[in-house]
Amino acid sequence: MPAATSRHEHDKERTVEIVELAPDGLGFGEGTISTQTQLKNPEVSGLTPEVLHVGAEIIKSGKPFTEVDPDANDDGCGDGRPTGVIYRFVEGIKKTFKKSRRRAKVFGGGLIAAASMYRTAIGGNVHPDETVLGDREMVAGMLDKAGIGYGGHTDNHAHDEISGCGAVDKYPLITANALAFRTEITGVLRTVYGEDFSEREGAINQVFASYDNQVTNSETYFSDAAGSKTRDLLERHGSVIKELNDDHLEDFIVINDIEGTTFDQRAFNDELKSRGVTGTAQAFVVDAWRGRMYADFVADIAEQKGMDRDLAYQMAEADFWVRTLAVSGTLTKGDLPVFLRRYQA
Repeated sequence: MPAATSRHEHDKERTVEIVELAPDGLGFGEGTISTQTQLKNPEVSGLTPEVLHVGAEIIKSGKPFTEVDPDANDDGCGDGRPTGVIYRFVEGIKKTFKKSRRRAKVFGGGLIAAASMYRTAIGGNVHPDETVLGDREMVAGMLDKAGIGYGGHTDNHAHDEISGCGAVDKYPLITANALAFRTEITGVLRTVYGEDFSEREGAINQVFASYDNQVTNSETYFSDAAGSKTRDLLERHGSVIKELNDDHLEDFIVINDIEGTTFDQRAFNDELKSRGVTGTAQAFVVDAWRGRMYADFVADIAEQKGMDRDLAYQMAEADFWVRTLAVSGTLTKGDLPVFLRRYQA
C-alpha cells in the first residue's frame, strides 16, 4: 500500500498564481496613503511610473514570496515601512534583537484580528462594562494558553496615546468606516467569496450588525481604545514588537493566500535595487491564511461554548475580511493596486 500523501505535499503539487485583483485599487478610501499622490510628488515619495511598473512586475514574478521562518510562530502587521528596532519584554526587561524574522502579517497583528472576530462571533452585543481593551486582554490569555504567538509594531513617530500602528490607533474609526463603506466592501466580498457569497451573506450581515452595535456603544466600548494601551498589553504578554521608521510610502496591497508563506517586503526592496531602479516602493501585506487560522481558533472556542461552530467560523472569517477592507478604506485613498496570490482552482 503506498504511503499517504500529506496536505502539505498535495499543496506543493498545486499551481500557484498571482493575479491583479484590482489594478487601479479598490476604489474607496478616505486615507492619506495614495499611489497617485506619490506619483505626483516623486521628489518626496521616490515613486515614478517606472518604479510602479517594475514593482508590479516583481510582485507578479513571485520572487519576494518566501516561507515563514520556522521559529516565528507569531505574526505582525502588514505595514510596509522598514524596521528600525525589534524588541520584546522578558520578565519585565526589554530585550532587543538584530534579526527580523519572516513572519505572517495581518493588519494590526493577530491579537487585534482575533479579538475583533471573538466580539463578532461569540461576544455578541456590547454590555456597559465591556470594552475593546477588555476583549483583547481576554483573547490574549486564550492565545497564550493555546501557544499561539501574536506580535505588533510601533514607529519612531509614536507619542502620547498613539501606538504608531494605524490599524490599532484608528480602530474606532475603522469600525465606523466599515459601515460607511458597506456597499463597497460587500462588492469586494462578492469577488473574495465568488460562488460561495450567497451562502456567506448572512454571516457578513451579522458582522456589520456587530460593528453597528459597537459604534452605537462607542462611548463605553471604545473608552480604552487608545493605541498605547494595546501596545502596553502586547509588551506585558511578551510579544515581539517592531519599531518602524519614517513615513508611509506604500504603493501596493498584496494579499497572500498560500499557507506558511508571506511576502518579504525587504526582499522586494532588494529586487527593485537589483533591477537598477532609482526610487522606492512599499507594499502592504495581508496573509489571508493566517486570518483563517484565527477564524478556526475562534470557531473552536465557540464550539466549546455550545455554539454552532460552522456559523461562528463564517462570522469570524467574514469579520477578518470586513475589518481588513475597512482598514484599507481608512488608511488609503483606495488607489493602491491590489494583488492576490492563491492556488489555481
